[in-house]
Amino acid sequence: FFLYISAIFNERHFRPEKSGSERNVCSTLLNLDIAVYIIEVTDGEHKWTVKHRYSDFHDLHEKLTAEKKVDRRLLPPKKMLGKNSKSLVEKRQKELELYLQTLLQQFPQATPTPLACFLHFHFYEINGITAALAEELFHKGEQLLQAGEVFSLRPLQLYSVSQQLRLAKPTCCNGDAKTDLGHILDFTCRLRYLKMCGTTGPVGTSNIQESSLPFDLSVFKSLLQIEISECSSQQIRGLPSLRSSLATLSIHRSTETMMSILVPEASEFSQWEAEGAESGCPVTAVIPVWRNLTTLDMSHNCISTIDNSVKLIPKVEFLDLSYNQLSTVENLQHLYNLVHVDLSYNSLKVLEAAHTRLGNIKTLSLAGNQLDQLTGLTKLYSLVNLDLSHNQLAQLEEIRNIGSLPCLEKLNLSSNPMCIIPDYRTKVLAQFGDRAAEVCLDGKVTTEKELDTVEVLKAIQKAKEVKDRMSSGDKKVRWVTLSQTPEDSTRPAVISICDWCPLLPTHLLSFSSSNKDFVTQLSHRLGSTLKEQKRTTKEEEDDEKDEEEDEREEEKILEPREVQSHVEDTEVGMSEVQRAQSSSKMFFLFFWILKFKHLFLVQSEAEEVRQVLWLSVVLYKSPESELTCCLLLSNDTIYFLLLLLILSLYLSPSLHLCQLSELLSVNVGLFDQYFRVVGRSADHIVCCLSRDSYGTGIFLQELMSALSLQQQLPAPEPSDQDFYSQFTNTNTGKMQNYELVHSRVKFIYPSEEEMGDLTFIVAERKTPVSAASSSSRSFNVLLYLLVFQVRTSPVIFGVNPRTLILTSTDVFLLDEDYVSYPLPDFAKEPPSRERYQLREARRIRDLDRVLLGYQTYPQALTLVFDDLPGPDLLCHLTMDHFAAAEEAPLRGGGASGGAEGEVQWCVFVPGADSRERLISLLARQWEALCSRELPVELTG
Repeated sequence: FFLYISAIFNERHFRPEKSGSERNVCSTLLNLDIAVYIIEVTDGEHKWTVKHRYSDFHDLHEKLTAEKKVDRRLLPPKKMLGKNSKSLVEKRQKELELYLQTLLQQFPQATPTPLACFLHFHFYEINGITAALAEELFHKGEQLLQAGEVFSLRPLQLYSVSQQLRLAKPTCCNGDAKTDLGHILDFTCRLRYLKMCGTTGPVGTSNIQESSLPFDLSVFKSLLQIEISECSSQQIRGLPSLRSSLATLSIHRSTETMMSILVPEASEFSQWEAEGAESGCPVTAVIPVWRNLTTLDMSHNCISTIDNSVKLIPKVEFLDLSYNQLSTVENLQHLYNLVHVDLSYNSLKVLEAAHTRLGNIKTLSLAGNQLDQLTGLTKLYSLVNLDLSHNQLAQLEEIRNIGSLPCLEKLNLSSNPMCIIPDYRTKVLAQFGDRAAEVCLDGKVTTEKELDTVEVLKAIQKAKEVKDRMSSGDKKVRWVTLSQTPEDSTRPAVISICDWCPLLPTHLLSFSSSNKDFVTQLSHRLGSTLKEQKRTTKEEEDDEKDEEEDEREEEKILEPREVQSHVEDTEVGMSEVQRAQSSSKMFFLFFWILKFKHLFLVQSEAEEVRQVLWLSVVLYKSPESELTCCLLLSNDTIYFLLLLLILSLYLSPSLHLCQLSELLSVNVGLFDQYFRVVGRSADHIVCCLSRDSYGTGIFLQELMSALSLQQQLPAPEPSDQDFYSQFTNTNTGKMQNYELVHSRVKFIYPSEEEMGDLTFIVAERKTPVSAASSSSRSFNVLLYLLVFQVRTSPVIFGVNPRTLILTSTDVFLLDEDYVSYPLPDFAKEPPSRERYQLREARRIRDLDRVLLGYQTYPQALTLVFDDLPGPDLLCHLTMDHFAAAEEAPLRGGGASGGAEGEVQWCVFVPGADSRERLISLLARQWEALCSRELPVELTG
């Protein structure tokens, strides 16, 4: 060893020369009256520095005097006066250097432990490092092995052990059994989990570069898992000795090729072959395979290709090659047991025929690459999880390549260009067809609302496919007249069919666009009705119409304007109408398909379907009747397909459709439960009761989009604004006083005044009239829903539309006039009906239990109340105090009767989200009032 001592002085005494790097003043010592001595230790090619004060030398000397009988006079004495003067410090520096050299010469064979620690031998010198490691394992080795923990070593430590084994010297140099090398060898033979973590740059204060120190792993005989990072593949020795035992191998920031790790013998043998493989050419070496290796993690390296070294790891199931430089995927066909593959954050631009290389994998990560197409993934039928985030996927059509994978459950497409497409999630999910509900996209489970939209998109897509098939060839349509005799056609009277035709039977109303394919159901009903009509015609009019039917056979689909019905020029009675309804279901249904064939069959470029929605409608001229309707929105017109024959008593034909150019305003109801379309007259006002806030929102969004397409370009007159500003302003608009003007159509949203009126009505029911105004200020409406009330009492049976209001303490059922309010501009007097009429009211604390429908009618919900009148609810529940006695409802509101002392409200909530929200809020308020959970039961 060579020792050299320099000193750091307090800047307050003198400023040292700047000729040497070790003669620098430490900033932390500026205000301290001390001197620090720097010891530079050199051991062969390696050297390091150690800093000590004089007091440290004094403590060392005391230990050596006591343990090794060192002469006390060997250490320079301590000075009390002028101890930090320049001359004294320089003199002491030379004396301390001589002191350390004398000690090393006095103990040439084994450096005493106090002196070794003083010179940091346990950090930088081979014997000191191994002695410190051996002593640590002597105390903790057995405990670490029994716990099965991962043991961390540094390359410098393993290098020191390897060098010690090469020396012809005793395993215990200093005579201390705790530092015997045998403790290390015994530990390494039984260790199962090892982590080797190197460093970049020099170690501590030395010039030692760990990345240049070779270390041998052959001392480990039982390793199952090893992780190596920040090391060079050239310094790793003994990896082949681990082939028989290793199950998990992780290499990070250590290699540029897989070959240097899996087949290090390849540097010596150019021609080699894996053990057990058939070779067609001479080889110089047969390399044993990694018999138990199932996990290989070589992420965060600089690997540019997957070479044929993978032949030696046939049992690998988990392969991680992320964060490398791969541009192609090769040779993975040799890994028959692959289950999980991570190729993320490489340089892959295309992946062709991936099934020929990746086999039956379940998880594949391709995130962070440069993929713009997915044609190579079409046959990965066993794939369950697929990560394609942070790529260059821009076209939704590419999703079709993976949409047919039968097992795919998790798909990540985040941070791709396609993510900015409107309704991106629903359009992607639609590519999976019936499996859309099973796919978790971008880490988010598919919601019911998204599934409803997916069903609509599927229906539209299927309609397009039907159009393509129908337009591919000519079709023959057999036309059947409704005339009873040939003489009837001589004196025809033309009647517009759309006034009195039923479109679909009422049992089809449960098939909504959200859960069934509209076109499929329509086609099915058409076919069954056609067969029924054919049998009826054959039985009743077989002899009369054979010749007439032959004459009216057409070779093409007639336009709607050509379809007319010929009847006698006399007044048609109800019996004739009923007969026409029963005998011509197929005719009327087929007429509607003809009338809207440009929507379903022969879709033209000028008009296309944007939204299909089943709902109920209320007409301004007949606000008491609620009619079932199929609402079709195209980019030009709103179509109302009404299902009741009685419409002829109320409607003119023009009300069956509304041109978007004639639309004046749209009133949106409370909580988006309904909306009202307003035209130029009373015949053009229709209230659409969707009873679904999500469906209403989707329709309004599509309506605004269609209106934007209808908007004409602004006239080229001079203006203060530029051309683009004028066009933008006419289409978008701003919200003012709860009104949004979009493409010259007003979208009017509920105001605070409307909510205040509703709050006043329910608050007045709860408190005396004199205190209604004051109580309403603190009385809040928690939920507003449009529901149906099913009444099955012995006196009354039926289904009535109701408005359900939930407050913090009570539940109310009201009759509401949806279509008359707000009053249209042409109205000269208020309607005869009040907007809200309270029918029933109950306290939440009187609620006994909730019965949920199951299977056949999951929308059914029964609220069972204890029949106990509260002091804050009046027994008389009609808004009209002067109504006739027979008109006033019975106590309990005519609700269904349950057991004695109980009152049941059976309500039908169409929307699943609304139903869950109602139950949730009821349970929360009931628990707050009654301090226990609300009983909820399932009924058959």
